[in-house]
Amino acid sequence: MLNRKNKIVPSDLAEYSAADTIAETLQFRHISQVDFAKRIGVSEKHLSQVLHRKAFISPTVALSIEEVTGIPAHMLLEKDMRYQLAHTERPTRGNNPENSEYLKQYDWVLA
Repeated sequence: MLNRKNKIVPSDLAEYSAADTIAETLQFRHISQVDFAKRIGVSEKHLSQVLHRKAFISPTVALSIEEVTGIPAHMLLEKDMRYQLAHTERPTRGNNPENSEYLKQYDWVLA
């Protein structure tokens, strides 16, 4: 049994995006992509791009998904944000050598 000081921190949160939750829901409930796209007001192409992680859902689409499935919009958006942050290359000073101020921290950051 855990006490209040122990915490469980999932290490794989960034491996899953809203696409995984949506795909799992569609499969489990036997919902076609065509029907789902119509219900949430997006094209089949856009839904396919989301499911293949070539696009991510907007807050409006997340709210539409919440309306038709009950899956909380904030949860879907958080999953996408974690996924994007984990899979985005961090900027380096070498990316912008002409600008000496690029990525230079303010003094108060280190304080």
